[in-house]
Amino acid sequence: MRSNPLPAWSLKAILLAGVFSTSTAQARMEELADSELSNITGQAFINLTTDANAGINYTRVNFGVNVDTQLNMKKLQLGQYDDSVTRAGEVAGSSDILINNFALGTVNADGSVNPFRIADPFVELAYSGNKVVGVRIGFGEAKGVLSGDIQSLTGNIPVHITGTAKPIIDKASGFDQFLLALAGISDSTKLQADATLVNSSGNADPVRGGMAGLTNGTALSCVSGCNLGGLSDALLSLFKSSGCGILSLNTCFPLSDFKSLPVGNISNMNTMEGAAKGFFISFQTQDLAWKDMDQNAFMTALKGAFMNMPKYRDANGNLVSPINIDFEQAFNGIPRQDTCLGTATAGC
Repeated sequence: MRSNPLPAWSLKAILLAGVFSTSTAQARMEELADSELSNITGQAFINLTTDANAGINYTRVNFGVNVDTQLNMKKLQLGQYDDSVTRAGEVAGSSDILINNFALGTVNADGSVNPFRIADPFVELAYSGNKVVGVRIGFGEAKGVLSGDIQSLTGNIPVHITGTAKPIIDKASGFDQFLLALAGISDSTKLQADATLVNSSGNADPVRGGMAGLTNGTALSCVSGCNLGGLSDALLSLFKSSGCGILSLNTCFPLSDFKSLPVGNISNMNTMEGAAKGFFISFQTQDLAWKDMDQNAFMTALKGAFMNMPKYRDANGNLVSPINIDFEQAFNGIPRQDTCLGTATAGC
């Protein structure tokens, strides 16, 4: 495209305006009195904090922003080592974290977006002497839907399962239904249990875990509607998970069954109330302690890639899990919500 030169009078006008403004506009630093400074407040968009623990020094870059995002990624793969250094007991070529068709946030049929909400993101480096031994990317608070075909996870990811007993009774054998009835458990009884990453034997498996479930020795407990009151809990405590089962019930479930997971309380996405706290992904060359952003205590992340979604305290001071599902979802999985604009629902 050909550009037209400015006419001479325009150039003269611009030059004169520049000279005029330069000769009349002046500025200089002025000292403020203490009384004036006391009336000024502000918050830096970016600030640095430092910390130290057990001979490790930390520098964290804090971003004082709120972020609403909806993103899709074909593959989130972290911590894949050569066969010669594969973690002991793990499948050669596997990864610490592997999620295909990873997504944050969802999309409605009309094309509107339900974002994944983040507050106060940060990046932190850990040093041993002058050597960087770890880095983590984290969120002060986060809430929304996390989707993906989860193949393996390494980290700390507690899950709370709570809901009516009907799905449990429907799955149980006739004899087990009889035992549950003796314990005062009916369809409307509300039960709960805590789950985490496990292996197929029901043992906790924080390294490249492919299942979530009740660890060995965990029992269901009654929340409400227990026909025998405290006796119901006492009877339920006799039946503990062992080898991924309680009586005839399966208590371990493949992570790949959970295509979309709620992070935090997503019933009201208009505010950050109920957001999960302290969510981070880290990379470290050794087992390394990072400070929990909610409880202000150090917790250990295992060598390699590590995902941390810890329990946190809600507005009432109660310790809650970042992921909460019901028994129907535990037994049958959670279908993927649409995360793509267009015809595809995954792998945009």
